[in-house]
This record gives sequence, structure tokens and C-alpha cells, in this order.
Amino acid sequence: MLNKNKMINNPSLRKAKYNGMSYEKKFELFCNSKGIGSIYYTKYSKSGKGQLFPDDRLLVKDFPYRSIYKDSICKTEFVLFLKNKRIRIEFKSQNKAGSTDEKIPYLLENVKHQFPENDIILAILGTGWKKGIKNYIDNKIETISKNVKVFYRYEDVENYIGTII
Repeated sequence: MLNKNKMINNPSLRKAKYNGMSYEKKFELFCNSKGIGSIYYTKYSKSGKGQLFPDDRLLVKDFPYRSIYKDSICKTEFVLFLKNKRIRIEFKSQNKAGSTDEKIPYLLENVKHQFPENDIILAILGTGWKKGIKNYIDNKIETISKNVKVFYRYEDVENYIGTII
């Protein structure tokens, strides 16, 4: 039998935090405050997926995609449906040295080859990243023929979304 308390206390399972709240939850609440509804993909896929009207705005959580690894289905935090666009949004955060920065090449390969959306937002947040990570990301983004926006401060994500809704 699994001890649920141990699972919650496992640092590798925690969401990135911003003053005690996950960035993902903070972003969802921000979108909700702008009149954008939110729903988990599991409910979205059962409730008339594809039935959105052109002016509909919806934030779908835990949106799946087929990863670069064969037969592997993964999830990103969000896909934002906005004015006939699908914008995939991925949050990565690291506030102390660790292994999250080792996930960046994997993320960028999925952005380039697997994410079906042309518009993608990457929020690379926190101060614990290895030196040179921003330069690495910027160089890789130049090789991707999609509209990829990278933000290194959470506030910049909100400001950008505020300008496009």
C-alpha cells in the first residue's frame, strides 16, 4: 500500500511554486480572471471536443501529445484555445541546482517535432538553472519553424497573454 503522505512530500513530484502556489494554478486563476474557462482534457475530450466557436476562449489542462519516444503519450500543462488558435503552454521551474534543466533538450525536441500547435509558450522560471541555459534555449529556438515565445519571468507570461486575449 502506498503512503500518500510520502508521495506528496517527494520533491520530484511537486509542482513549481510561486509564493506557495504552483505557477500552473496561478496561471489558471489568471486566465479565469480574464473570462477564460478551464477544464481538464479528460472532461474536454468527452464533452464535444472540437465544438468551440471562433470567439470561444478555453484553457484545457493536462493536454496530451505523442512524445519523441515511440508509443509514449505525455502531457503539457495547458493548451489555450483563443480566437481560432491553439497555444500550447509549458511551465518549467527550478529554484536550486537540480535535474530540471536536463529536461530542456527533451522539451525542445518535442516542441520542434511533436507539438502539433504552431504557437507555443515556454515559461522557464526560477533561479536555479545552469549557467548558459538561456543561451542554449535561444539558440535551439532559432532552429524551430514555429512561433515559440520563451519567458523567464512569470509576470511576463501574464503580460503577454493579456495582450493577445
